[in-house]
Amino acid sequence: MATTLKAPTGAAPSLLHSKHASTHKEEVGTKHFPDELVTGHIYAKHRDDDSTKIDLPSYISVIENIITTADQIIDTVHRGIDGRLVHSDATLAFNVVIEPPLCTLHRISSELSCKAPGIEKAHETTLEIFEILANYPWEAKAALTLIAFAADYGDLWHLHHYSHADPLAKSLAIIKRVATLKKHLDSLRYRQVLLNPKSLIQSCLQAIKYMDEIREFSKYDVKELSELPAALRQIPLVTYWVIHTIVASRIELSSYLSETENQPQRYLNDLSEKMARVLDVLEKHLEILREQHEEVDLYRWLVDHIEHYRTDITLVVPKLLSGKTETKPLIDGSTLREVGVYESLSGKNVILVISGLDISEDDIKAIHNVYDELKSRGTNYEIVWIPIILESNHEDDHKKYEYLRSRMKWYSIQFTTKISGMRYLEEKWQLREDPLVVVLSPQSEVVFMNAIHLIRVWGTEAIDFKEDRAKFLLRKNWPDSTLVKFTHQPRLQSWIKQEKSILFYGGKEPMWIQQFEERVEILKSDPLIRDGGSFEIVRIGKNAKGEDDPALMARFWKIQWGYFIVKSQLIGSSASETTEDILRLISYQNEDGWVVLSVGSAPVLVGRGILILKLLEEFPKWKQSLRLKAFPDAFRDYFNELALKSHQCDRVILPGFSGYIPMIVNCPECPRFMETGISFKCCHGGAHM
Repeated sequence: MATTLKAPTGAAPSLLHSKHASTHKEEVGTKHFPDELVTGHIYAKHRDDDSTKIDLPSYISVIENIITTADQIIDTVHRGIDGRLVHSDATLAFNVVIEPPLCTLHRISSELSCKAPGIEKAHETTLEIFEILANYPWEAKAALTLIAFAADYGDLWHLHHYSHADPLAKSLAIIKRVATLKKHLDSLRYRQVLLNPKSLIQSCLQAIKYMDEIREFSKYDVKELSELPAALRQIPLVTYWVIHTIVASRIELSSYLSETENQPQRYLNDLSEKMARVLDVLEKHLEILREQHEEVDLYRWLVDHIEHYRTDITLVVPKLLSGKTETKPLIDGSTLREVGVYESLSGKNVILVISGLDISEDDIKAIHNVYDELKSRGTNYEIVWIPIILESNHEDDHKKYEYLRSRMKWYSIQFTTKISGMRYLEEKWQLREDPLVVVLSPQSEVVFMNAIHLIRVWGTEAIDFKEDRAKFLLRKNWPDSTLVKFTHQPRLQSWIKQEKSILFYGGKEPMWIQQFEERVEILKSDPLIRDGGSFEIVRIGKNAKGEDDPALMARFWKIQWGYFIVKSQLIGSSASETTEDILRLISYQNEDGWVVLSVGSAPVLVGRGILILKLLEEFPKWKQSLRLKAFPDAFRDYFNELALKSHQCDRVILPGFSGYIPMIVNCPECPRFMETGISFKCCHGGAHM
């Protein structure tokens, strides 16, 4: 997979040497090789090329086995035991087979041998190795260089190990001057390069392992692993420093064998620090990638076991919460005891209430009514509250959580529980700012996707939260479900039974309310109205004391939305006159005034306030029609005439409701589809809810 990192402008191989040509080698360290300059040298001639691949995991196993076995031989030398090494059964059973490109390895070994000490020579040699390995992927370049080093290093100690009993091994060991290595085994420099879990060579091996793991993740879509591109961009630079470090280590090893000048100590220290930083960067990328990978695996598991296979609810709920088959105990709101998921939910229909800490008192009361009704009926249902809380929560969040939990009789998850299945909640169940209420069967089948709207509109009537029940409730006239409960008119039910004409009205502008009421009084005084066209008016939005109640109106509009969403989900939004009526009313939420005319509870029209006032003002123009038509027919017909003369399409802004939202909606004022706009809101660093 090709990376997209470019060489910095103006970077060229010649610049590095000309810049430091007169600098003493002891003064030149890795700080003179900034990453931007190094990548410039790499990309001046090299690109990621996977035309020649290797079995990287097998190469890593062989390298690790060589170095580990060599270290064991060195340990026997340290302890003064130059006899045969006793291998474990696991070591003897090692049977990984690789087929390395021998000629290429010989060329690399040749490049590694007998070089002058210092960073500039190591850099030059590294670029030569890049040329040799041009057709290999980046991490393969590093692995082949390390196996060339390991082959030479392992050969030295293998010859030493057998030199006491094998004349041929002894002769070869003499030629390669293996004995001189023993002089350096106790030195800090040797341990810095080799004999240490954090040595330069071990760091190189670990970096190759990390690069291999990152490449394994590249089989996933970057849309699923968003960290992947950034991690992959590190690989060319990491490859450079791994090969550079191997070159420097081989030069140091050659100095022991030939008893010539060593690498500058400062340079080795710089490389140790550099490789530590390289590993730290890779570890951070991998930590994020592993988390994202776990999220992907969990997401796929939830998709399979909720949508395709029937899975016990006591397995799905823990996976949704913690990503595992076990999770922290639930808190029983009625006893405040901690209870296990299995004992509390096994065999039950489960209603998941998923919300932020801003869940409204109205919603809690509505869910309480449902909970009490379920318990009184002895039904096989349990409710579980899943609060969505920021990881960087504050003390106020904890207090708010405790307060809300104290209001709930049902089960709650604990404050410190991190919701592992957030991606599933957001993508599949479309969790947004609004609470999400999902009803699951004992086998984790979704019975109703977002029952919060059922509960808001119909309360306990929504039980048992099945589609057939919802469709039955939708057969009622929508004013019964969405208007009647927002008035304190004591005679309303009597008027509905008598099928009287009723004008439900409301609005944001008190002046409009006043003008409407004054004009209605004028109409009611007319003989034609008194003789047979009588009607009643009912104000929406006043509490029991007769005062305007903003909280009541906020709930009113939420219920209109709830009815619209439920009807759209179950029946469709583009072919239902009832849905268009509700949508028209919703579009008037910020108007000065609005009116719903019904006969009994059967809706006749929904009108914008400005047209309603005009209709009332022009009563003389249409009142004669009352001799031939009933009041609601005459009212509707003249209203439609006015609407045609002053057509105004509507604009509806959809709040952040959770669950499925219809994307194709007819304009309630004309037959055309409404345009759909998309708004993007970044929640980075903020709450999901």
